[in-house]
Amino acid sequence: MFRYINLSGAVFALLIATAPVSAQEIDADTRASLIAFNDAFNAHAEVLDVEGMMSLYHEDALWIAPATPPAKGRDGVPRQTFTFLTENDGEITHTIDYLFVSDDGTQAVMIGDAVGSVESKGIAFKGTYHFTLVRDDAKDNWEIVADMFNQYPRAGE
Repeated sequence: MFRYINLSGAVFALLIATAPVSAQEIDADTRASLIAFNDAFNAHAEVLDVEGMMSLYHEDALWIAPATPPAKGRDGVPRQTFTFLTENDGEITHTIDYLFVSDDGTQAVMIGDAVGSVESKGIAFKGTYHFTLVRDDAKDNWEIVADMFNQYPRAGE
């Protein structure tokens, strides 16, 4: 399992050190694994599977929202957010607009649109999400170590 001395420092170093690679240059297996990861996220979200969603996050993942300090740990804000969606029959989906992968294929940045709603609470949002993901080697599963997003109310809703 990936060891963390200082998760904030590791994420910062990853963001600086990861050389951008266009989607066409990413190894086909790595690209497929990242698409499968996003598909799993959307599948868990569609059936409101909180534990499935949490399985995609490292236990010490950072949740970074606008104008707030980062929150550490998947069992904090991420679990509360997905539990809220589940308890209120909400929905959320992600697209993949950009992928950046380290040369060794163990670190990645995924950026796309997040669209969601909780009709029972009058909430409808759209925004940009940014996942920083890691895996120990090219055969391991990806885990989210940082989930950063910016969202805003959807127009007309």
